[in-house]
Amino acid sequence: MNPRVNVIVPVYNVAPYLTVFFESLMNQTFQDFDVWVVNDKSTDSSLEIIKYYADKVPSKIHVINNSVNMGLCEARNAGLSQCDSNGEYILLLDPDDYIEITYMEKMVNVADKYHADLTICGMERFDDRTGKCICKEMINNPEEVITDIMNFEMLGYMNPVVWNKLFRRTVIGEIKFTTIKRSEDTVFLFSVLPNIRSIKFVNEILYHYRLRDTSLSGSISDEIYESMLEGFKETKEKFCSDSRYKAFMDLFVVQMFIRCGLGGACRLSFRNMKKAPYYVKKTKKYMDEYFPEWRENRYLSLRQCWKRKFHAFAVSCTATLYKIHLFVLFIYAYWLISNVCKRDFRV
Repeated sequence: MNPRVNVIVPVYNVAPYLTVFFESLMNQTFQDFDVWVVNDKSTDSSLEIIKYYADKVPSKIHVINNSVNMGLCEARNAGLSQCDSNGEYILLLDPDDYIEITYMEKMVNVADKYHADLTICGMERFDDRTGKCICKEMINNPEEVITDIMNFEMLGYMNPVVWNKLFRRTVIGEIKFTTIKRSEDTVFLFSVLPNIRSIKFVNEILYHYRLRDTSLSGSISDEIYESMLEGFKETKEKFCSDSRYKAFMDLFVVQMFIRCGLGGACRLSFRNMKKAPYYVKKTKKYMDEYFPEWRENRYLSLRQCWKRKFHAFAVSCTATLYKIHLFVLFIYAYWLISNVCKRDFRV
């Protein structure tokens, strides 16, 4: 019998966290699922832990061993290609996190009840060293089913990560992850948007995301940043050649600005504050050359900004700082609050 949910789990050198992850997954109150674990040529003891759980439930856990390290995107693609194509839903989880035991039950029940193509739950970010909750996200969303997808402004601002989202299998189809080294989830989400007819939120914390110094999302380098810039550029070219994406371009540009203009520029600057002006100048030049419409984007403008929620208002303000050549001051202030005042907040 085909599983209702296929769970894709890419694994690379996360042995210290795998037991917690698998225990949270295998103890789910909803059990109609199969797991496709893609071991991406791990060099630690990850494979031994995977085999331990696979031996316990061989009919449920399927192991795919990459012969070489392919990276996160290709590992996920391997899982998507080999999982049961008759499964109704897809989950894309990270193996260094953990989920509430009711995660799958609540997500599937809501998706079934409201016929949602995309179901999204709340998440907590916690510090790996202290276990302290850093922030909670995605718990104050609309209660109603979202069907006017093209005009749903929140798509431009919400966290595009895939692991707190349950996808109906048919909306993914043959779409795969690109080889971009960062913001791959943004590109993937916007790639499937034209196929999504309804979105439903579960406004409670069901996913626990571990922030660690060595995680992909916690690190950035010039090489990774260049890959992200090139990835957004190539994605825009692809979207512009397909009329189905035209209605989502304004929101895609907002996500580009948040990921590159805010997140990328700030995190790179934090590695070397002396280079902050350089990174700001480089990013602004990139946006002007490949995304010139960012300057007139209605979501990045201060016009009628008082009608927006705080996060959207803040993004508009930072875009204005870019336009008047003062964004570097925001980076200095952000660094001061984060490192001197010891206050945690994220861009």
